[in-house]
Amino acid sequence: MRGEVETTRAKGRATMAAAIALAMACVLASGARAQPTTETCVESVQRVSGLCSGVLSSTSPFDLLNCCEGAKDADERGCFCDSGVALALGTSYDATLEVLESGCSLNIATYGSVACHARDDSNAVESNDDGVSDKDHGAPQAVSYWTFQDAPNSNVATDKMNNVSGLYSAEVGIGFDGPGSETSSAYFSGRDSYVLIPYTPLLNTANFTVSTTLKPEGAGERPKGTAESVVENFAETSETTIVIGGYGLERHWLGGGGGGEARPLWAFVVGTPIGPLTVYSETEAREGKWAQVTGAYDAAARRAAIYVNGTLEGVESLGQQIMLGNPENDLLIGNGNRLLPSGATTAPYVGYISQAGFWDQALDEPQAKAVFEAVFPSAGGGGGGFPLWATILISCVAVLVVLAALSVLGIFLWRRRERRQAAAPSARRGPTANEQPALAPEMGNTTPLRGPVMFEEEREHLTPRGAQTPSATVHPRFRKIGSKISVTWN
Repeated sequence: MRGEVETTRAKGRATMAAAIALAMACVLASGARAQPTTETCVESVQRVSGLCSGVLSSTSPFDLLNCCEGAKDADERGCFCDSGVALALGTSYDATLEVLESGCSLNIATYGSVACHARDDSNAVESNDDGVSDKDHGAPQAVSYWTFQDAPNSNVATDKMNNVSGLYSAEVGIGFDGPGSETSSAYFSGRDSYVLIPYTPLLNTANFTVSTTLKPEGAGERPKGTAESVVENFAETSETTIVIGGYGLERHWLGGGGGGEARPLWAFVVGTPIGPLTVYSETEAREGKWAQVTGAYDAAARRAAIYVNGTLEGVESLGQQIMLGNPENDLLIGNGNRLLPSGATTAPYVGYISQAGFWDQALDEPQAKAVFEAVFPSAGGGGGGFPLWATILISCVAVLVVLAALSVLGIFLWRRRERRQAAAPSARRGPTANEQPALAPEMGNTTPLRGPVMFEEEREHLTPRGAQTPSATVHPRFRKIGSKISVTWN
């Protein structure tokens, strides 16, 4: 009996100790959860990625639990919407999302998704005191922007946003003139000349805009139905199916020209489950002329648009279809080889490219215009391509040049007149009808002298008698001798 009592007491003490330990664990856990996390979003998602890396093959249920709990906490903080997270994880970003979708059944708001953009828009409205959106302040900042202003011997195409730099192939020429005095360009010959941008989730978002400034040159006219690839980010570019995911900017030759010749047009292509959707420009994509071509896709509206030099020229709706993304392939500039519905493939681009950029939202027309004017300043109003100080300086210099020219002309005319006066024979005019020769005062005449005194021989000298005829009118200078009138010569 006594032994049973001791056994019962021991069990009670063990139960109480377990309860205390459980309570302490709960208190510690709640305390730890109550404390704000000190991890950055990049650190949190990297930790989650490490927890989830082998969870599907793990035999421990706690591995999956830790993976899902960590992901849920990071998602509540909006960490998967951070572009820095997508950039830091690279290819493991998509692998982690696949585990979370299949193993945890979590609908994560990922970078570039509609949910992330809605979160960003709400935060922007809360942070702006004036309630003005980014669309009222010009184009937003690009995710990546390549200007091809690298050193001639460089093999790295630098991303000015410091996110995703690319690699030049050996056949790309660098250091050619661009559309402006402060820009340069790269030349793509069409023979193994391309730029490769490594795969990143940053360049594969639900809403996006892709833009390039280029001048085709060297390819000549192509037959109807052919196409050139300028910028391509497709999951399949040369396989046996046209059901592709991704997007691209291209140059297509279509019918409709005079004499049966094909018209080159700019094209924006997006992948769908039933094949690529193509939006064409109105402006012809002729050689030898700089142009900026921009394609934008709005996932919520399922709308693709193409802009040429900042002007909207084409819009297409996907209807009930959705755009397919590119979850694996690199972005290529100038490469070609995308499969066309005709069975042919796109040709590599031939010509100059000055810049290429990517935005993680669909730009509207004012924003596309702002991007265009940033590359082509003369397209904006008021400056004529020059800043205000340069315009004022040029005007002042022009005024000084005109004044100097007028001064030189005045001096020339004045000296010419002096030379003519100096070269002319000295002559004194005779007295007029009102200027009769006056006697000197000492001879008794007090009339003031009104003209020079001339003697008869001087007057005779000033009136030569060449082929002159006598005057037909009575002249004051005549002398009457007897009954005859002696006429003088004028």
